[in-house]
Amino acid sequence: MVVPRPVVLAHLDWQRPGDPRTGLGVASIAAATRAARAPTSIVSDAVNRSGFDAAAWVAQVVATLQASGPDALLGVSAFVWNEPEVQTLMATARRETTATVVVGGPQVSYLPVGALEGAYPDAHYLVRGHGEPAMVALATGDAGAGLGLHAAGAHDLGLRADVSLADLPSPYLDGTLRIERSVRWETQRGCPYACAFCQHREPGSRLRFRELGAERIAHEAQAFEAARVERLSVLDPIFHANPKRALQTLRAVRAARLSAQLSLQCRFELVDEVFLDALDGLDVALEFGLQTANEGESKVIGRHNRLDVVARAIEALHRRGVPFEVSLIYGLPTQTLSSFEASIAWCRAHGVATIRAWPLMLLRGTPLQAERTKWGFEESVGERIPIVVASDTFTREEHAEMARLARALEDPHPAPSVKNPEITS
Repeated sequence: MVVPRPVVLAHLDWQRPGDPRTGLGVASIAAATRAARAPTSIVSDAVNRSGFDAAAWVAQVVATLQASGPDALLGVSAFVWNEPEVQTLMATARRETTATVVVGGPQVSYLPVGALEGAYPDAHYLVRGHGEPAMVALATGDAGAGLGLHAAGAHDLGLRADVSLADLPSPYLDGTLRIERSVRWETQRGCPYACAFCQHREPGSRLRFRELGAERIAHEAQAFEAARVERLSVLDPIFHANPKRALQTLRAVRAARLSAQLSLQCRFELVDEVFLDALDGLDVALEFGLQTANEGESKVIGRHNRLDVVARAIEALHRRGVPFEVSLIYGLPTQTLSSFEASIAWCRAHGVATIRAWPLMLLRGTPLQAERTKWGFEESVGERIPIVVASDTFTREEHAEMARLARALEDPHPAPSVKNPEITS
């Protein structure tokens, strides 16, 4: 019988208020490797934590590897905010340990064919797509097809993980993650839509979204209620992308008599009476990523908003008394300060009480990142997460005013805009 190799998972997050120290993604990989009987350690930190010490984090990971034995596996996820530390960690691990270095995450998954080794020269293996099956395979010596694994030096086929996630163990049910008052939850991954700014589009993947096991979801709902969870933030990119599965999940929530508030990311075009009926009596807060109310901008970003449909959905939400918020993006292609103000005004005119706006980021592998020259995008310099700050249609000064408007949306009594004061009335 093969004895599984020890696994050390190095996790370096960007934490938001209420986030646990260990993220759901790395905890899910740990639950999978532990279920395969591989001894698994997690070394977590956050780059935006006050007092974060990159050298200390790297040293802790290396010490954990050395204590785990000569055949240890190091798994690390690369994100836009942790690239420098990930590169330093991999180089140090190669130099000071005999561990096999495995890197995955969005920064790897969305690299073009042939670019993996150039971007991550110290990795033995690179993973495109979901990391759980690949890490289990490497730990148990049972690597096969469909895992998105690329061995350094081999011909890059550009393959992504293409396996069912239905049998993944739950990090909440096995004790990897502590159930706290506020919990981040997932029932599925991926998205059937193809917005040009978003990495959830899973380019090249044959399965548009992947669902976690229904039995697992039901048991997690029961565990959350037993622990008296107060808020469940569901991370699914579009909760009701599969309407049948969404209704099944909501039935599991009801069966568990779950009293926590459910925060669900939704899409206006998928709101119908059946979905609203399923929400009746539950404590929910819906989040809708409209991004823009400008028809031209929506087409450019592949969002194709039908504002008549959106308006009807908003009316239905108001009629049912369902709380919701709408998010916008500023810095989009062809956008101007005036058109951004008009998007805010459109939302207000339709009675949207909570509007949030976020700056555009050019994430690796997205069409907008590839088209940065086409739109004349300029990005901020010296920040962990660069944002677009100018383009062919807005200046840096106009972007600063957009940012001011976005901040004002968080204030119940915002100051009037110098450019267009009537939108705040």
